[in-house]
Amino acid sequence: MEMKHTLFVNGKIVLRDRILEQGRLLVAGERIQGIWPREEEGNRDLFKTADEVVDLEGKYLAPGFIDIHVHGGGGGDFMDGERESWQQALETHLQHGTTSICPTTLTASMEEMEQVFSLYREFCQEQTVSRPHLLGLHMEGPYIAESMKGAQDARYIRKPEKELTDWLLEKGAGVLRILTVAPELEGSGQVARKAREAGVLLSVGHSDGRLEDVEQAVRDGYTMATHLYSSMSTIVRENGMRRPGVLEAALLLDELDVEVIGDGMHLPISLLKLILKTKGADHMILVTDAMRAAGLPSGYYKLGSLRKGQTVWSDGSIARMPDGISFAGSVATADRLVRVMYQEAGVPLWQAVSMMTYNPARALGEKEIGVLEPGKKADLISFDEHIRIDKVYLSQK
Repeated sequence: MEMKHTLFVNGKIVLRDRILEQGRLLVAGERIQGIWPREEEGNRDLFKTADEVVDLEGKYLAPGFIDIHVHGGGGGDFMDGERESWQQALETHLQHGTTSICPTTLTASMEEMEQVFSLYREFCQEQTVSRPHLLGLHMEGPYIAESMKGAQDARYIRKPEKELTDWLLEKGAGVLRILTVAPELEGSGQVARKAREAGVLLSVGHSDGRLEDVEQAVRDGYTMATHLYSSMSTIVRENGMRRPGVLEAALLLDELDVEVIGDGMHLPISLLKLILKTKGADHMILVTDAMRAAGLPSGYYKLGSLRKGQTVWSDGSIARMPDGISFAGSVATADRLVRVMYQEAGVPLWQAVSMMTYNPARALGEKEIGVLEPGKKADLISFDEHIRIDKVYLSQK
């Protein structure tokens, strides 16, 4: 069977380090074959090789977004343990430009976790254009600090223990991709060693640790910090002395990439600019941390599973806990994060896109997605000046 050649013309091509105005991009089969400026001599011949020509009509063409921390959307949550719920969440994020995703769990019973692992494997065996590619599960807990549990269910928080770690890594073999752990917990070093041996990425999160704990975590192989500022310690006074917490450590240590919920609500624009100034754009990974209300109108929704979650209120911009003060995850989609960074935080568009594409791909060691280059997978999205998604083009392999 011959490969289909699709030529994209009359668009603004979002590259790793710039935007190519009036660019042309050719896809052969499932891969990008080449990218050219419109005025380059000889590329008129591209039209002869193309089976289909897509006129972008001046819109942007970018790599598909990659969300490595997302709990749900479209009315579904990955903790519901139901196929329909998973499909709702995945379809919703695909419509908003996410072409690769790490479904994310909360602290839960072993029974619920086993169900999540099982469902993930089922979905991996099915090829369809109706949902993003699955990059592995992001497991948020159970080894977290109760004092920094955020919206997590305290009943299922556990101290690091060999038997549970072995069980999780065995049941999650080939499925578990990211593990968020509070590194100050006794026994976390052993967890880190086993997780790294299994190829799992480690992230500091839901932690009440100090700078020294995070420095040790880096030595143990941690490479990321989970949703910067949220559920992590900051400066404390001990015997009159100021001691940096996890927040300061994450900003200070070059070895750590940082997840950022850039919805303009979790963090004000001033803090988004501060992170950019201290970490640099290359170490910022935009994540939605979305719950089931993402992509839906205002109303009451369950945070966590329908069976065991708690009711929270979403106004369409942010979800809040019953106290009306604390946030209850996000209702953002990936396009909104890029829009906020570009339009409100003043980040160049190509750089804002990289925070949602190239940076998460690099953090995960994914070399075939996240950037528009010859030979890479043709996971593409087109959008307008307001970062409103027009079309999603998903590779099939």
